[in-house]
Amino acid sequence: MFYLSLENQIHLLIIIAFSSYIYFSTFAIKPSLSFIKHFGTAFFTPLILSVMSFLSLNKEYASSYLFFAEFILITSLLFILLVEKSGDFSLLIFFLLYALPLGVVILNLNFDSFNRSPVFDLVLSLYLGIIVIIILSCIFLKRYRRIYLYLGLFLISSSLLVVHLTKNSNAFIAPALKISGYIFFSYFFYRSTYFQLEKSNDIKTAQLNRINQSLQQEVARRVEAIERSNRRLIEKNKIDELTGVYTKKTILGFIDDTIRKKPDKELSILMFDIDNFKQINDTHGHLTGDKCLKNLVSIARNTIRSDDVLGRFGGDEFLIIMHETNKVKAYLAAERFRKKVETTNDPHYTVSIGVASYPSDAENVGELIKAADKALFMSKENGRNKVSYHGQEQD
Repeated sequence: MFYLSLENQIHLLIIIAFSSYIYFSTFAIKPSLSFIKHFGTAFFTPLILSVMSFLSLNKEYASSYLFFAEFILITSLLFILLVEKSGDFSLLIFFLLYALPLGVVILNLNFDSFNRSPVFDLVLSLYLGIIVIIILSCIFLKRYRRIYLYLGLFLISSSLLVVHLTKNSNAFIAPALKISGYIFFSYFFYRSTYFQLEKSNDIKTAQLNRINQSLQQEVARRVEAIERSNRRLIEKNKIDELTGVYTKKTILGFIDDTIRKKPDKELSILMFDIDNFKQINDTHGHLTGDKCLKNLVSIARNTIRSDDVLGRFGGDEFLIIMHETNKVKAYLAAERFRKKVETTNDPHYTVSIGVASYPSDAENVGELIKAADKALFMSKENGRNKVSYHGQEQD
């Protein structure tokens, strides 16, 4: 190596560095990318010849090896471009790309005499003309996929022609052209291999992200649907199926929550049932009895305030919770309700009502229910179709 001029030493290092990178990287490429594999394999020749140049003790031999390393590279790449669409030549290309440099090594051929031939100037000029036409065609047709490959070919061919025509004047022009050409080769190789893998990976990652997002949205939708279904079931369990009002458990829970959250506020409840309801069922049938219950609920809803709460306590017994209402107001409301029920017909029925208030009659929900139940019993004892309040003296 040290027998070479500085220009050729730079030349040698450039060839070894870039050829090694491109050639050895081809082993990681999929077999389906045949053109890129052929492209990478073409750098086996300059790699071998540059090693021979490094090992040669003859300055002229070493220089000729460097020249033919790139001349054969350009020829190989142009040949690969020419026959790339013909799959029949694939094995032949591989054979030639490997056999030629190995043959040179085995036979220890001397290219020095060929290197000085003017024929190569004509061939290089022809190569340059072909490459320029290809580059202009790419620009005109806006096909830029391989433009870096063609630019690399143009620069390497130009560097060889510059050396032959200038007779080693402007010593650093050729290395500058060479390193630019190899950079274009390397960039083309990167764009065709690793960049495509990265691009494919990004696309697949984006697809996976979209799939994951869709799955998450679907899971969220399913969870929300299940939660809605659970809420409906919970609400359904709170509602009496026949009358559509709250169940006993729910209505008692409302009373308990109200007393616990507002212990200083008054609360009254009305407990009522249909008088002689068993007789209605026995005389007119259970369907008529159910009709009476539904009708009674409708009358109650049209009588009570919007913030009062209506619930079924069991059988034909019902409760009305009247928030922030004292016993007197609750009694008057109960009396209005009783009179409306008294006007029913088909069949005609009446109700008995018991009124109790918190905290005057009870301190908790259990005591309040007992007080209202006693008042209701008093209404029954007084002849039914009556309103009684807890603590009222029996007639």
